Amino acid sequence: MIENSNSLQLHYFFKNDSHSIDAFLRNEAEKELLGIFKDISENLNISIRLETLPTEEGGFRETWKLLGQNSFQITLIVSITAMFLSRFPVENKELTQLQIENLKLDNEIKRKELEKLNLEFLNEENQLNDTVVRDTVELVLKNYKVAWRKSNLFKKLQNYHKVDYLEVQRFKDKEPVGPPRKIPRNSFSKFILKSDELPELEIADATIDVISPAIKPGRFRWKGFYQNDIITFEMNDYEFKNHVLRGDIKFSNTFSIEVEMLQKRKIDQEGNIKVTLTTVNKVIATIEFGERTEFKKK
Repeated sequence: MIENSNSLQLHYFFKNDSHSIDAFLRNEAEKELLGIFKDISENLNISIRLETLPTEEGGFRETWKLLGQNSFQITLIVSITAMFLSRFPVENKELTQLQIENLKLDNEIKRKELEKLNLEFLNEENQLNDTVVRDTVELVLKNYKVAWRKSNLFKKLQNYHKVDYLEVQRFKDKEPVGPPRKIPRNSFSKFILKSDELPELEIADATIDVISPAIKPGRFRWKGFYQNDIITFEMNDYEFKNHVLRGDIKFSNTFSIEVEMLQKRKIDQEGNIKVTLTTVNKVIATIEFGERTEFKKK
């Protein structure tokens, strides 16, 4: 069984006897940790509040206390976060394909699984068990944002050479719960993702409402409306492009194109996915006033 806890402490051990830490590094690390707490709780559909407790020496300890209406929910989040922070990854070069695929759903299947686990343990009279925590960690690991925040955290710590190792410790009020989880400095790199690039996303059937076509020769980008966002894109269907340049296609404010397209993406420092380039490789059909006309190549 998992003992109840309501606080998590991150203990920085330094290479000297210092009890101070760079203020910018401390704030940047806390930002990533708070983001991890937030993302995990949102994944579990659990509402929490966080308080920062007074810092302690030896070398430098920061403790966050979680507040909520249910002690089991609080224990679950504290336990998951402690395990997630200290668990060595199997893959560490880039985000796994499974994490990327989960972006498409954001994730109804995963969310239902998490809700099911959440309800199962909340309906029990007994304490939270280790199996529920481990199963929930496995599901949380599929979320690219928490993986990215963890990578950012250890990237910042690796560049701060004063830190010798970290310890992650759960607490129940001021009493430690369970053994501390130690992360030596030479293991920091194992948690760092090596690339912010994501696999290219191929979309076989997308509908773009055309806002601004490129009607002059050259590598000018088009502008359109796709899935509630304004996008710019390159038109690489050269036969369709030539029809446009010759004036064979007339545009109106109801003109759309059904296309095959490719999107290049990366993750920014906030953990958000940004599309860096959208390319339309094939126009399948045009749609105007609700009428669909297949675009047939000669």
